[in-house]
This record gives sequence, C-alpha cells and structure tokens, in this order.
Amino acid sequence: MQDLRLSILGFSAVNRDLTVELRDPITREVRREVRPFLDGTVRIPKVEAGAYEVHVRHPNLALPVLTRPIRVLPQGETQVSLVIDPSKFRNTPIEEIPDANLGPVTDSVRSIAETVAPLSAKTPGEAIRASDWNALAGAVRDLAEAVAELTRLVAPQGHDHPELVRKFDEVSGNFQALIESVSASLTELQRRKQLDVLEDQVKGVLTEAGIAPDEPRGKELLAVVEGLGEAAHTSPRDFGRKSREAGALLGSKFERLVEEKPDVGNSAPGKGLSILVDTLKEQRSTTFQAEIDHLRKSDRQFNAGVNARG
Repeated sequence: MQDLRLSILGFSAVNRDLTVELRDPITREVRREVRPFLDGTVRIPKVEAGAYEVHVRHPNLALPVLTRPIRVLPQGETQVSLVIDPSKFRNTPIEEIPDANLGPVTDSVRSIAETVAPLSAKTPGEAIRASDWNALAGAVRDLAEAVAELTRLVAPQGHDHPELVRKFDEVSGNFQALIESVSASLTELQRRKQLDVLEDQVKGVLTEAGIAPDEPRGKELLAVVEGLGEAAHTSPRDFGRKSREAGALLGSKFERLVEEKPDVGNSAPGKGLSILVDTLKEQRSTTFQAEIDHLRKSDRQFNAGVNARG
C-alpha cells in the first residue's frame, strides 16, 4: 500500500467545491472519493499500486471537470499534478453597453427647425434674399450632419450588437466543449461494450480449445484484451493505433491456436472472435464521431455473423 498525493492547479476558486474520485480503469468502480484542501492538494493514503483513473467533479457541471489516467508506483509516494481549464467554468454576462446620448442630435434638429421656420411664411412673388438662401442651405447641411451622427450612435460600425456577438461566441465555444465531452463519453461506453464482447469471445475460444484462463496461453490472449482496455480513455487516434496492434496480436495468436485445433476456428466463439479481430485491424478513426460510426459498424457485422450462425 502506497500514498497518493494530487495537486490540483489552474483555477483555485473552485477547489472548495471539487470532489476527486479514484476509479478502477476497467470496471469504472469508485475505489476512493475525497475532497481537496483549499490549496488544491489531495492526499489519499494506502492505495494499492497499479493503474487508476482520476475523475475531478464539480456540482455545477454534469460531466467531470477532468479525467486522467494515473499509475500508483509500488514504492514511495506517488505525486501527480492535475491542471483544470478555467474556461469550463466561464459564464460571462452579456456586456452592458451604455445607451447612446441622442440629446445633442435632438437639440440640433430642433435648432434647424427654428432656423427655417421664418422661411416657411414666404408669399408668392416675394423675393428670396441671399440671407434666406444661406439660412436654408445651412439648415440642410446641419440636418445632414445630424442624420450622420444619429446613424453612428445607433448603428456602430461592423455590427449593431458587438456584445451579443462576443456572448454568442462564448456560448458556442462552451457548447462545442460539451459536445466533445459527451462524444468522448459515448465513445468510451461503446469501447467498453466492444471490449466486453471481445473478452467473452476470447474466453469462449479458450473453452473450446480446452485451455483454462489462468494457464499461460489463456493469460496471453486475455492480456491483449486487458491492455486494450487500459487505452479505452485515450484519443481516437491513439485508441485506433492500440486497436490495430491488438487486432494483429490477437489474430496471430488465434491463427496458431486454430492450426493446432482446427475445430476451434469453426466454433461460434471462434467465428465471432475472427470478426472482431478484423474490425480491430480496420480501426483508423481520428475523431470521436468517426469512431462511433466504426464501432456501430463493428456491432452490425458481429451481430450479422452471430445471426448467420444461428
């Protein structure tokens, strides 16, 4: 049993409300649950050495603030630093833009009206003096300037509501982050489901071959599945690489087993494992959505193969 010390960095304002879960990376079972000190330090005593998954949660967020795989060392205290992205808690209020002061424009227009009011009383045949014309031309000029000022005050250059544009950008960013988190969670659930099916097929093949899971050859096959399970939290690109490696390794071991015992290849678990090995070798997804589509395709191929055997 060793001690585990975590340091939560990045946004100390939320440390008091955080909850840290130490989970089994395979079963997802919560082994320990603790709360950090205000400085972000967490000490978990007497933890068995091995691989774990740390989930940092906040009561205001549905999804974990942070998820990270760690490994507790067999000797000495294990120290891990976790960095929280402050943007996960960002909710900036819409910027208050002060109302435009239209008083000077109003006063200017009223002054124009008063200036041209005497000119409206001219009678037919009465002479228009130069001063009258100049007053009218000046009034038109002042009116044009007042209208230009009005358009500047009520319709800023570029967009009429820049504060809303900034808020929409923030909301869009938060929504995109939520979509990515949900996609990652759904993808991991699909991965776990496929790994459970893969493990069942491997155990079925071992049973058909008369090999116990605790025998060396049984451990070799199950270790490949376990190793792929440890990568279930990684990015689509990394998981795809691990899947191809696992598929090639499982395929070679399965082929050697079939050479020794041909009946295993014709059994239901053998055919099911062959289908899953092929789909693992084809895993080349680079995005969560592409991987979900691939995993669904794998399920359809496996189910079609099972139904065909039935």
